[in-house]
Amino acid sequence: MSATMPALVRRAFLKKVGAVALAVTAGGGLLTACGKPEAAGPAAVAAAKPVESLKIAVTDPTTSAGLDPRSIGNGLSTMVMYHLYDSLMVLNGDKYTNVLAESVQPNQDGTLWTITLRKGVKFHDGRPVTANDVAYSLRTVGTAPSSRASVYADVDLAGIKAVDEQTVTVPLKRPRGDFREGVLVTYSPVFPDGTTDFSKGIGSGPYKLAGVDGQNVKLVANEDYWGSKPQVKNLELIKIADAATRLNAVKSGQVDYAVGISPVGAAAEKANSAITITKGGVAGASALSFSMNQTIAPFDNPNVRKAVRLAVDRKQLTDTALLGSGTVGNDVVGLGLPGYATDLPTRGRDVAEAKKLFQEAGVTELTLRTGDIVPGMLEASKLFQQQLADAGVTLKLQTVPADSYYADMPNLTKNPFQAFYYANRPAALHLAATTTQVAFFNVTGAGPDHWKKLADAQLIVDDNQRANAFTQIERDFYDNGGDVVWGFQEQMDASRLKLSGVTRIGGLPVFTTATAA
Repeated sequence: MSATMPALVRRAFLKKVGAVALAVTAGGGLLTACGKPEAAGPAAVAAAKPVESLKIAVTDPTTSAGLDPRSIGNGLSTMVMYHLYDSLMVLNGDKYTNVLAESVQPNQDGTLWTITLRKGVKFHDGRPVTANDVAYSLRTVGTAPSSRASVYADVDLAGIKAVDEQTVTVPLKRPRGDFREGVLVTYSPVFPDGTTDFSKGIGSGPYKLAGVDGQNVKLVANEDYWGSKPQVKNLELIKIADAATRLNAVKSGQVDYAVGISPVGAAAEKANSAITITKGGVAGASALSFSMNQTIAPFDNPNVRKAVRLAVDRKQLTDTALLGSGTVGNDVVGLGLPGYATDLPTRGRDVAEAKKLFQEAGVTELTLRTGDIVPGMLEASKLFQQQLADAGVTLKLQTVPADSYYADMPNLTKNPFQAFYYANRPAALHLAATTTQVAFFNVTGAGPDHWKKLADAQLIVDDNQRANAFTQIERDFYDNGGDVVWGFQEQMDASRLKLSGVTRIGGLPVFTTATAA
């Protein structure tokens, strides 16, 4: 999630595409095998102007520069990875999309998956991308110390086999009907077989590595790219942690584009014709939560969790902290995406009932770990403090600097109560990535009962039946879980140029097909 420029710094957090056929329903939504998305169609791209260079300010809470797929954070490092490396599949906007994979098909019970690769793809050094490369890549990102090893917990890594140049078989330790979305879409970058030194950033993506200065990364267009040819010749991603500093860098001309500015900043520049503000859409939004760990007192009491949910005024938080630029949440992730439980009742506020439940549980004081991890979160926490006071509870705020908020990821699950945000992803992806026994982000302390329901749902190969099972899990989270998902914040970016053709993978901008008006 970060980037650095000589005199600028700080903050945020956790997502490239291809062309051709095959559609298969998954998790209630379309799974599309297609080419590089061109937000501006071919005619529009031809009419618009290619861009010689773009300087992009973006944050990242880690020290990763994105060259090593084993240690990706989110923000700058993720964006670097999406431009250097192709994945087998991605979440492109609101669609599961094949990139290097031409097809991904299960056997009858979902214990063995066959990946057929796109032909004619080459790495930056001219080598063809083969099944051996894919097998090696999956084993590598699936093995500790890779930060995404938990995604591959159900994969028999030793059994992955290159059948021929274009075909890979992936055996699983248990059936997974959701292998496409739960594993490959979640994380599947591909790099050359045998790579241990990632300093050259050799992938098959639309950009090649031109240089690294600290955590600032320079990329140059891969003119031999197999997909839509890069329209921006040079990209420079610069780590600037603070949202206001990123916006000021755009205004001063130090950078061309800022990823993630605050609602306050966007409102202030609304009348500034020199700055273009763009919204990322709810599909790529951040789901903002106050997360209660149900394994730690007092949140091990379901009535305390219920009381917190009833005390929250979600609309006030969204209108005030996000300046009306977000969408009110309903305590589950996945709004606007495949598999979202649209039939859940809208959660209302009931201060009297919340007060009663707090009194019965003997709760008069709580502490919330918080920080400005996304623009507006700290302000929301202060407003939440007032809302809990209405229900008779004093909320103390333990403020942590945004650039160190996620520094100790293994211990995130040991905090009783914390402000948190998730990438808005389909329910199947979100639950598999954040609520399992080995997930870094199981901050609500989902336990054995949930893990069994999740495992049972993942077994189901039939897409519609699996979607129904995940909907039931969402309903249980809504009733009993530890997340107060109070709002969805669309990412707002600022630019000095009027760009078209910027696509979004997992909410983050990808500039391959970007052109200037």
